[in-house]
Amino acid sequence: MSLKGEMLDYKGENFILLTGDDGGVFIVDSAKVDYNGVIRFDWEGNPGFYRIANKSNKIDIKIDRKDFWFSLSGLMEDGELQFPDNDENYQYQYYLSEFSILNESIEDLREDLLNLNEKDSLFKEKYSEFKKLRKSKRNLLKDLWGSHIDAWSARFALAQQELVPDVKLKGQKADDYYLKHFFDYFAFSDSLLTGTPVYYEKVAKYLKAQKITDLISNGNYKEIKELIGNLFWLTELNPGSQKYMANYLMNRFPEEEYFEVYHIVSDAYRILNTCEYVLNTRIIKRRINNYKAITKGWQVPDIPLYHTNDGRMQNLSNVNSEVTLLIVWSGSCEHSVNMLSQISEIYYTYKELGLEVVAVSLDSNLNYWKSAVMNGAYPWINSCDTDGLHGTVASQLNTFVTPSMFLIDSSLKTIALPQTFFQLEQKLIEIFM
Repeated sequence: MSLKGEMLDYKGENFILLTGDDGGVFIVDSAKVDYNGVIRFDWEGNPGFYRIANKSNKIDIKIDRKDFWFSLSGLMEDGELQFPDNDENYQYQYYLSEFSILNESIEDLREDLLNLNEKDSLFKEKYSEFKKLRKSKRNLLKDLWGSHIDAWSARFALAQQELVPDVKLKGQKADDYYLKHFFDYFAFSDSLLTGTPVYYEKVAKYLKAQKITDLISNGNYKEIKELIGNLFWLTELNPGSQKYMANYLMNRFPEEEYFEVYHIVSDAYRILNTCEYVLNTRIIKRRINNYKAITKGWQVPDIPLYHTNDGRMQNLSNVNSEVTLLIVWSGSCEHSVNMLSQISEIYYTYKELGLEVVAVSLDSNLNYWKSAVMNGAYPWINSCDTDGLHGTVASQLNTFVTPSMFLIDSSLKTIALPQTFFQLEQKLIEIFM
């Protein structure tokens, strides 16, 4: 992929090219605007949504071809962007420009009004203008939402908008209004938006608005749990978005530094992405609490391996491997089957480097399990504990949902507990590459 831009007002300045994936936003390439005012990015990638940024400015564009170009006349905040003929980026930038003008004017007026006495004639004059501008913005939002929502340009522009509260709403009431309308024009279930820089920027902005850093500092984990639960509830129509959300939050709040927050996220994700949830509440709570105690270095029990492929492998310790991925799953759980399908794609690559996979099923019907293994063509060590979540394997590993994964070393000590395929692959790259 190649991106060439003309930015005459930024000669000699450095920029980065960003995009997003199921783990968050990452840097694709960096480049400097040369003394002719030209910048070029070259990278291995695919068409999609990208962001050009420096410390204080950004340009979001959709790149739909391997060689793409743009030009910028003036500065990013008020300049004019040019693209290939008939490119939809024109429409997107137009919408952004319209919203930018309205938003800036509304914010300026709101700031002025907050510093004026409501009885002043100037207040009444500015307040009337403020209401007109808010109405103009609402009309634009309504128009795009109703008439242009099938166009990516409208959806991306809408996703970045929030409604400003009336100036007569102050303090907590203003904050409550803002948060109530935060997601009015943004949908986590929108697969087009998911994983883009705009998507992650919206989540980060929401967490900031919810003052999550203050909640963490005060140890207010009840509210944090409600906040995280709300974010996952908003993603329920899109399982893919749930994975992106989980990876982003677990990356942002790593277990080593934010233990409680990390587990609030991982527990919410695991429970939403399972088909196994039949134990009574007391047992589930005990296993969740016990699972939190499983960290790097935890000695994995030498669980029995029932009904293995060749019948010779009796226990986990019989597996001869530098690193073993132990995955507890169920053939009736679509999340488990999807996970095993993804693991299949990378299995032989990492097997040559020293990885083995042991997949222990919790299916109660052996014939059903054997059929699932045969249909999936799973080439690793397969085992089945027909007692399910009530059985030895689930009990010893504190398993309460499937799939559950454990990366372990040759002495059966835990290396990592990946919650998603993205986390698994990142850890395998760290270990083997």
